[in-house]
Amino acid sequence: MSQFTMQKKTFTVVHMGRAAGLTLDWSSGFSLSEGTPGAPPVWSYRFSQLRGSSDDGKSKLKLHFQDTDTKVIETKELECQILQSLLFCMHAFLTAKVASVDPAFLASIQHAT
Repeated sequence: MSQFTMQKKTFTVVHMGRAAGLTLDWSSGFSLSEGTPGAPPVWSYRFSQLRGSSDDGKSKLKLHFQDTDTKVIETKELECQILQSLLFCMHAFLTAKVASVDPAFLASIQHAT
């Protein structure tokens, strides 16, 4: 059995009509940056702040995050030409996060299949 670890992955997206990069980072969660690589993020959220998501199956994605202070749900709308890859990676990061907190989670999903 081999193991591959990915700490960070950035996807090219469109946010509010502008080119941007959506980064999934094992340590910090989701962040969106515009402009040059290394630019400060326009917004960022921990994985634990994600409350839901929806997509059109083609290129449009909505991410629903809960603000830790106000508890208000904020929706971020993005477009990505490789949406399925983004969703697969997002699912992998979230599953790994849950498994790192609750090792019994992996055993439970393996028995369910």
